[in-house]
Amino acid sequence: MMNESDFRRYADEAMDSVDAAFDEVDPDLAEADRSQGALVITFRQSHKLILSPQAPLRQLWLAFRDQAWHFGRDERAGRWLDDRGHGVELLALIAQLASQQAGVSLPGLG
Repeated sequence: MMNESDFRRYADEAMDSVDAAFDEVDPDLAEADRSQGALVITFRQSHKLILSPQAPLRQLWLAFRDQAWHFGRDERAGRWLDDRGHGVELLALIAQLASQQAGVSLPGLG
């Protein structure tokens, strides 16, 4: 298991990438906001996607509507993958949800 310092660095990098991907998006379609360690993306001023680090578990958790995913860092691939072994990658999932919920393209993520 990676140490907490590495986890924090990798988690911050992922959250910074997601936050930056929404910088140029019309806030009426999707808006990102960081608060108390979590990143909240609001789609069409309605549905919220929440990305939060879980340091003790060395995971990033993503919640949207009635679904939740837990992602661990795959050190070899340098990606965050779901812990259920379905091959779901964090940044690609966020890009997919942004496209489905707000018609927003985030090529830098997925």
